[in-house]
Amino acid sequence: MNMKICSAAALGAVISISSLSSAHAAVLHKEDTAKVQTHQQASITLSKAKTVALKNCKGAVQSAQVKKADGVYVYVIKVLGEDGKIHTFNINRSSGKIVKHHVEHKQAAITKAKAQSIALNKCKGTVTSSALKKENGTYVYIITITASNHTVQTIKVHADNGSICS
Repeated sequence: MNMKICSAAALGAVISISSLSSAHAAVLHKEDTAKVQTHQQASITLSKAKTVALKNCKGAVQSAQVKKADGVYVYVIKVLGEDGKIHTFNINRSSGKIVKHHVEHKQAAITKAKAQSIALNKCKGTVTSSALKKENGTYVYIITITASNHTVQTIKVHADNGSICS
């Protein structure tokens, strides 16, 4: 009889543990599903988030990723601004609104104005366009100058040190 009580107790423990495991697995699955659904519910695309950031800060996108901040999924967009500083934008994935904008105070690169000045020292004329772009892993300002003899020159200036690219 003692053996039957032990067996019944052991069987009851196994059933309790297995049902707890099943219930726990169901809860975990429900939480994972909720996380995936929340993570996938984006009203705006990453491309649109980059556009929002670049409308607020002219420059070049350095990185973009999705993170959860204060319980909300946001796109974190880092922009090397034409002011030579790094701007970090947190953009709400549902609304497309900027929820945070942080500017690093130290200069990360030369400014657009400085790049134009460097280009004009190399080629006298009038700057007709300039843009900050990433080429071969390096940020460069592409400066287009109309020279006094009416020729158009394109000069590339390294954003990090101001040297002329060949």
